[in-house]
Amino acid sequence: MRRRLIFAILVMGFSGIVVQILLLREFLVVFSGNELAIGIILANWLILEAFGSLFLGKRVEHLKERLKAFVSIQLIFSLCLPLAVYSTRILKELIGVIPGEGLGVITILYSSFLIFAPLSITHGALFTFGCKLYSLNFGSEGKASSIGKVYVHETLGTIVGAVAFTYLFVPFLHSIQIALGVALLNSLLCLLLLGSSIRRSLTGRALAGASAIFLVLCAYLILSPKGDKIHHLSISQQWRGQEVVHYQNSIYGNITVTQKGEQYTFFADGTPIITTPVPDITFVEEFVHLPLLSHPEPKKVLVIGSGAGGVIHELLKHPVERIDYTELDPLLLKIVQRFPTPLTGAELADPRVNIEYLDGRFFIKRTPH
Repeated sequence: MRRRLIFAILVMGFSGIVVQILLLREFLVVFSGNELAIGIILANWLILEAFGSLFLGKRVEHLKERLKAFVSIQLIFSLCLPLAVYSTRILKELIGVIPGEGLGVITILYSSFLIFAPLSITHGALFTFGCKLYSLNFGSEGKASSIGKVYVHETLGTIVGAVAFTYLFVPFLHSIQIALGVALLNSLLCLLLLGSSIRRSLTGRALAGASAIFLVLCAYLILSPKGDKIHHLSISQQWRGQEVVHYQNSIYGNITVTQKGEQYTFFADGTPIITTPVPDITFVEEFVHLPLLSHPEPKKVLVIGSGAGGVIHELLKHPVERIDYTELDPLLLKIVQRFPTPLTGAELADPRVNIEYLDGRFFIKRTPH
């Protein structure tokens, strides 16, 4: 039992960070997010988790079947995760907002609060219940020591979850698959924790049955085309009225491409950054020509982000010798090249254009000229 409990605490930390990052990224697409939106989203997560830890956690002292309560909360957490991802994607449809329309601070506050609530509250309660179970199973250790050990194990799970999300999940899985995978892991853990209590009580058998059914369902959706169908359905609802021709996540964010006739629009975390083959002429011309006209003879130009799709084209109308174009996310230009147009093809193929895949500020810092 002790090993299973330690594993449960590790999974608790693993699941918490994966869910937090996953939903944060999904919210940023919906909110066309910035630093303010990120702050509001994270504040809601922390407040709700503290609420669950404090108020639901208080009941642990009054319960006799603490292990089954822990399993019940974990099962609720698992059930809510895929639903939360789907709800986030269709949020604008639920509140009657058209795709592309910005959302105010109040809307960001209450919508992220409501979607986070079942996950954050249950995850906070799991920590308090986990501390009590750890103290009961490792009776020789004091209460303070038990809390510290639980915190250490949860932190280790959090570290593993963050690394796995960045380098294993994002490159190979879409959000629905990640959510189902974490739900499957937690369902399996529920069965492991119940162990021999399945035979001894009706409650244990009911929890085990629910866990087993949900585990099989998650595995079926991950391994069959049904999971992909749910993924594509949620995208079509998220971008209703637009034809989505490409949707992909990188470690830096989400890139979506929509098409209307021959026109492509590239979105980074829900914000339009490139339109091609016909760009926003007024913006591009003002952005490029006014600064260059203030220089008597521009030879070397630095473009930090969003240079493809018009900006570089206008820069090349001047007698420049070199254009250094920095783009943080290599995936963006790879996708631009997958949907070639005469405009972007000419820009990226020009020998005067030097592309660097790194942060613009770092490029400036390391460049001597």
